Amino acid sequence: MNQPSPPKNVFLKGWLVLIAVAAAGAVAWWQGSRPIAYTPVPASSPSAIAKASGPIMEDEAHAFAEYAGDATCKACHPGAFDKWAASHHGLAERPLNASLDKAAFEPAQTFSHGSQKTTVQGTGGKAEVITLGFGNKVAPFSVSRVIGHDPLRQFLINGEAGRVHTMEATWDPNHNQWFNVYGNEDRQPGEWGHWTGRGMVWNTMCATCHNTRVRKNYDAKADTFHTTMAQMTVSCEACHGPMKAHVANPKAAVSKLSKDQTRDTCAQCHSRRSELTGDFKPGDNFFDHHFLALPDHSDIFYPDGQIRDEDYEFSAFFGSRMHNAGVRCTDCHDPHTSKTNLPGNNLCMRCHTPGGFPNAPVIAPAAHTFHLPESTGSQCVNCHMPQTTYMQRHGRHDHGFTIPDPLMTKEFAIPNACNKCHTDKDVDFTLAAVSKWYGPKMDRRSRQRTTVLAKAKRGDDDAREGLIALLKGDEIPYWKAGASLLADRWLGIDDMRKTLEAQLKNEHPLVRENAIRSLEPALENPQLDTRSQIEALLNDPVRNVRISAAWALRDSLDLTSPTGRELLHMMELNADQPSGQMQQAQFEFARHNLPEAISHLKRAIEWDPNSPPFHHDLAIMYSAAGDTQSSIRELEAAIRLNPKEAEYQYKLGLAWAEVGDLDKTIAALRATTQLDASNSRAWYNLGLAFNSQHKTEEALAALDSAFRAAPTDASIPYAKATILAQLGQIEQAKAELFRALNAQPNYREALELREQLSRPRQ
Repeated sequence: MNQPSPPKNVFLKGWLVLIAVAAAGAVAWWQGSRPIAYTPVPASSPSAIAKASGPIMEDEAHAFAEYAGDATCKACHPGAFDKWAASHHGLAERPLNASLDKAAFEPAQTFSHGSQKTTVQGTGGKAEVITLGFGNKVAPFSVSRVIGHDPLRQFLINGEAGRVHTMEATWDPNHNQWFNVYGNEDRQPGEWGHWTGRGMVWNTMCATCHNTRVRKNYDAKADTFHTTMAQMTVSCEACHGPMKAHVANPKAAVSKLSKDQTRDTCAQCHSRRSELTGDFKPGDNFFDHHFLALPDHSDIFYPDGQIRDEDYEFSAFFGSRMHNAGVRCTDCHDPHTSKTNLPGNNLCMRCHTPGGFPNAPVIAPAAHTFHLPESTGSQCVNCHMPQTTYMQRHGRHDHGFTIPDPLMTKEFAIPNACNKCHTDKDVDFTLAAVSKWYGPKMDRRSRQRTTVLAKAKRGDDDAREGLIALLKGDEIPYWKAGASLLADRWLGIDDMRKTLEAQLKNEHPLVRENAIRSLEPALENPQLDTRSQIEALLNDPVRNVRISAAWALRDSLDLTSPTGRELLHMMELNADQPSGQMQQAQFEFARHNLPEAISHLKRAIEWDPNSPPFHHDLAIMYSAAGDTQSSIRELEAAIRLNPKEAEYQYKLGLAWAEVGDLDKTIAALRATTQLDASNSRAWYNLGLAFNSQHKTEEALAALDSAFRAAPTDASIPYAKATILAQLGQIEQAKAELFRALNAQPNYREALELREQLSRPRQ
């Protein structure tokens, strides 16, 4: 009989079609976004983004004309004004002030950081920072303004093209000490995060949250800024809204913000988020203007919601039981001083006592803490709001109000407040202590949820049912949204997809938004009705949902529609950053404008050459253009920058296969499996590559590893069956075909091979 052939160069297909997927989380604003598979068609020219027309934001002149300035508030509201003027908000950004800044610059002094030295000096009310800057040269730079007040102050330098740069040389007023805000990172000119780079451009990174009603006004064509604002610093009107009409007629009723509107006003700055409009004002819905960062596949947060990167306060608070119970920012903080309303435990015990906040658990401190009454271990915030230090000097409390759980530390390396304090003890000591003190109470809902999310994050299949239960249950919307993002691995399973589709009708916009993101790959299957379900959300009442739907449907979106224009506005708003250029590249790629997509990614790399995902996505686009050698070059660049990313090695293996270099294919695929033993496709393609070199034993072993990683993938036992059949091992081949057909009963090739092997030999 004729011997069956194994699948020929199956690993070559993926490079253009199956593997045309951007790295998850590559774009900061869009966690886990993916460009669609590329199908070459005539390019649209010029770029669709350049055709956007019509304003999304209120006219600047009209908007600013409604502001009266904080000086008009003092006469009628002296108490509130004086509190505000001395607060972090009142001093968020200001000109140089001799009484506040003289000690920092006089006398002149020099400090070292990394391989560099910086000198600061001041005379006659002027201040200079002499440091390594533009053109990789040491030069003096005049300070134009100050941002921040306590515990650190940074200084602004006017640059070219309307840019204002935030210096890394930073002053600690409490210790009268200069330091580098990056610590010992030793950043250099040309890097995105150096003070001369785009990562420290005030117009984008600082202005909005240090001032009032800021308009960035970036001109993408000229690559220039003309940033304006209603008033410098976080003024009264930054939180109360424009008050010119009220000043003109003080007796006129002023619209008072609800507690949720006040929370959203705080959240616009006290959150890790990305901009959709660039024009939030008090009274607006946070989700009409921002995407909120969540615990997802990235390392931005820990799986229990604790902050990891510089995440600020709102995300963790939004996921807390306290927020879900109705607690809001001003229940704990004075809105004018920003300080807490009561000192120490008095603030917490106001609610956690009999007759306190509705449904708040009653706490008896002496019986609850198992620490001496006046010790740090008896302070509520030290256990439930642990501090993390950012910018070298700024300790920030985690507002997730989490419960320390050493078991989660032991199993998933999630930090706990016990070991943060008891640094001389190991996790087993603290686990034994909390188990003794609290017993079965430790096995609470938050532990169960954290376990599911931590397992999902690392790809454990036993997390799947837990995610489905979480999504179907009554969990806090924040956590449903995070679970949606972590569910994408199992999207091919009907129950998971249908569960996610049900979340498209969730009452909270954060859940709807993130369900769209996870469902995006399902749009490629025309047999599903996922596309029509997401299309319905193009008219959602909340903008974050509409824009998420528009992004998912970007390949066919009507750009002249209101939601199409909102998406274009969002991309234009973020075009001054490399991540914004990647957004535009992915958009153009989906719209089949490959030259424009490549151009945007090249610009992203020019602005930030050290970001591996940019090189990765450019490699994909070069491959789509038929330029495999350039793809290889970009993938090798991505690997140099991040040698531990298995996906880059995998794509490199596919690219080497495409040019016919099997030795390098095998080397890259081996590197992939060493970094990620669960990558079934890497094992599968490695098996095929070995078989192409007639290394049968290695091929079968690799396919066995592939099957262990993906026991429901019918293509793996089928490939093994073809090899065994070639070797004349017919019964073993039939056993593999049984596995394949058990996983996929209608697998045509497996059915044909089984029939062929069942025929009598001639």
